[in-house]
Amino acid sequence: MALFMKDPKLAFLTDEKRAAGAGAKSLVALYERLSSIVLRNAEPASRSYRYMARLIEREFPVGERGVCLAFSSPDSDTVSTDAMLMLAYCLQSELEGRVLLVDARLRDREDGLTGRLGLLDASGFAEVMAGEAGAPDAVVVPTAVPGVDFLPCGKAGAAPADRERLGRLLDEVRTRYSHVLVQVGSVLKDTRSVVIVAQADAMFLLARENRTFMRSLDDSRELLDRSGVTDVRVVVSGRGR
Repeated sequence: MALFMKDPKLAFLTDEKRAAGAGAKSLVALYERLSSIVLRNAEPASRSYRYMARLIEREFPVGERGVCLAFSSPDSDTVSTDAMLMLAYCLQSELEGRVLLVDARLRDREDGLTGRLGLLDASGFAEVMAGEAGAPDAVVVPTAVPGVDFLPCGKAGAAPADRERLGRLLDEVRTRYSHVLVQVGSVLKDTRSVVIVAQADAMFLLARENRTFMRSLDDSRELLDRSGVTDVRVVVSGRGR
């Protein structure tokens, strides 16, 4: 399935100066600005992501456990970072449930959610996988948006995803969050990400209109299919017209 969306136009999210400083201050500044953009009904990105939130509600109904969705881009983690921040806000505001963002990337820590939010020095997913963090609550960071929390990727040098620990982590957080959005790196660049994706309810491949090579999407889907990940969706973002 392909969802066509307008350009999120979130230039402020890539501004290094805005992302610099203490982690808590970065989160507050980021989400305050994000809130102002999403709440403008005329903003194309707001309408697109709110529509996507409703599609997710329809196709992945929340039951006793929350829904876990994995996100990745064959191009850059920046692409999935932009999309996940917007979607997390819209899922919470549209559906009024709790949302957990998880940075589960195993390389290039600066390029994803953790780097964007200025939490590179925080413990997180890597420490949970290494058995060093205890309960997930110890490393989950509340954001300035009520109902949206964040689990950073953790510090370099910790262990990659362990199936058993990953399963326990997702089982626990899905009892407390209606939607768990997991960021992974490109499966073509690091096949270890497939271990994480395999435990999600669905996988979203994020592409950029006229920039992402179809071969990259095809190769990603073929690799995921061989690994038993069959529910793969494609989300295409493009410039507003």
